[in-house]
Amino acid sequence: MNYKIYNNNSEEWVLLIHGLGGSINTWKYQINDLKEFNVIAVDLEGHGGSEFEKRTRLLTRSASEINEVLENENIHQVHVVSLSLGTLVAMEFAYLYKEKVKSIVLAGFVLNMNFGFKSLLAFVEGCKYIVPKKFFYPLFANIMMPKKNHKKSRDIFVRESVKMKSVAFRMWLSELFRTQFRLKEYLTTIKKNHLPVMFISGREDYFFVNSVKRTQKMISDASLYFIEKCGHVCSIEKYNEFNNLLVSFLHGVKPVCA
Repeated sequence: MNYKIYNNNSEEWVLLIHGLGGSINTWKYQINDLKEFNVIAVDLEGHGGSEFEKRTRLLTRSASEINEVLENENIHQVHVVSLSLGTLVAMEFAYLYKEKVKSIVLAGFVLNMNFGFKSLLAFVEGCKYIVPKKFFYPLFANIMMPKKNHKKSRDIFVRESVKMKSVAFRMWLSELFRTQFRLKEYLTTIKKNHLPVMFISGREDYFFVNSVKRTQKMISDASLYFIEKCGHVCSIEKYNEFNNLLVSFLHGVKPVCA
């Protein structure tokens, strides 16, 4: 697993996990505002500088690889900050290695969709084998980020996704579909271990906005904040607001729930 460390001589570590089609570079708007923390950012399998192997248990494998990275760097605990697909990996990592997680930030949370959106996701899942790569990525991006003000995030997604091997993209999309049914066990781990959680979502993240509302209600002390006039990739579209919320949370000051 490819990763990068920003050592700011802090006692606190922040782990950054990007979304589908992203990479370490996805977090370029956050690094300066996280200067009070040591930061480690990873490239998930098939993304950025990380290799990809066509094997099963991709999500569990990714959590295990992150654990190996932390052990190699002698990092004992981290605040996990995740985006989109990265929220799946964050939940899996907390499920398997809860003792290493101090808190979790779930931005653009992609679990707990209702039946209608699960059906749409299943349709998209099927299309990935039929629609050619050069058409599928823009189609998927426009479903997720349809508005004019989402263009920057949409363009970044398409640009980065086309760098991926088709098999890697398809397998990660399959993980998104399959993991929809594992929410209960993830939330049980979070509640049982009293892990601090904050959800951040763009108000215009139509695909998942109701999902995150439902999920936050299932964790009584979790924080939820909506960023107005913002779509799915809130860490890029409205990065100043995102960073303020993130740093405040990491300092232990929870934002007011939306």
